[in-house]
Amino acid sequence: MSSRVLSINQSIIVQLLSILLCFNSFSQSKSEPIINGKLQLDSIWEPVVYLSHIPTFNDMFTMSNEMIIAEAKIDTSGYFIFPTEALPNKDNLFRLHVSKKDAPSASLIIGGNEENHIFFIANSRSSVFIDNTGSVGLFDKYILNGYKPNDDLEAINEIIKLSEQSDTVLLKKQFVEKTLNEQLRHIADTSSNAIVSLYALNNSKFETTYLSNQLFYENYLEKWKNEDSTYFRELRTKLPRQEKSSSTFWLIVFGLFFFILGFAINYYFSKRKSKSNNSHLKSLSIQERKIFQLIQLGKSNKEISEEYNIGLSTVKSHVSNIYSKLNIKSRKEAMDIK
Repeated sequence: MSSRVLSINQSIIVQLLSILLCFNSFSQSKSEPIINGKLQLDSIWEPVVYLSHIPTFNDMFTMSNEMIIAEAKIDTSGYFIFPTEALPNKDNLFRLHVSKKDAPSASLIIGGNEENHIFFIANSRSSVFIDNTGSVGLFDKYILNGYKPNDDLEAINEIIKLSEQSDTVLLKKQFVEKTLNEQLRHIADTSSNAIVSLYALNNSKFETTYLSNQLFYENYLEKWKNEDSTYFRELRTKLPRQEKSSSTFWLIVFGLFFFILGFAINYYFSKRKSKSNNSHLKSLSIQERKIFQLIQLGKSNKEISEEYNIGLSTVKSHVSNIYSKLNIKSRKEAMDIK
């Protein structure tokens, strides 16, 4: 009897060990870094998903076969998977897209329900899960889980969507854009992830607000001075670093000086030209002055002829004399004389 109980206990132990080994194996397979997901596709789409590497933010909406680094079949349930061991060790920006059955694989649709791509951040050790089931369009709504920086990326996209709303009056829209751009700069300043930070900054209209926020950008470049990715190299070409604040001051001073100088020179020559024109106008006869006034109103020779009830040849003769006395060659020059 005791041997039978022992045998039963051993059998139970073996079964428990088998279950634990299976669970451990399953857990390890689940924790392996992968890019996977489930896509709900209409019949117009090819059941293949493409993965592209985006080297700079300027390349986000460009497409070529060279940018595609992998492709995966989408099974009947919508599932797909990419391994990540070939990806860079550091975070990079990637694009996932599908193509229509009658279109090339390297085709991009921007905007609308048929927009065929999404962006996400990944590296060789990250796991990303994408699910678009339940959305009206292909990627108008989707779930992007598994890697925290992508949550921040989606939060930035929501801010961008707000800034693109066009159903507000101009003044209110400008105020909203300014507020949202400030939020994006705040995210850029506080984020510890380089791609998230740059993505926020890149969408904050930084090139048009550089002078008004110059100290912020100088501190920003200083903070990320050791970052040497293609994304930061692109930024540095757009935001040249000012080594000394005094150089900026003198640039502004010289700029103002040449602006004032240019204005003064233009004013001088305008006045001189005006005086010259006035002296030339005095040389016109009464009839020529009347015809000149109609020329400046855009009247044709025929209309002038009808206005003053004189022959067309007479009008042409007066116009020729006017051109000669004013030293001009066309009606456009005549209309520019004040």
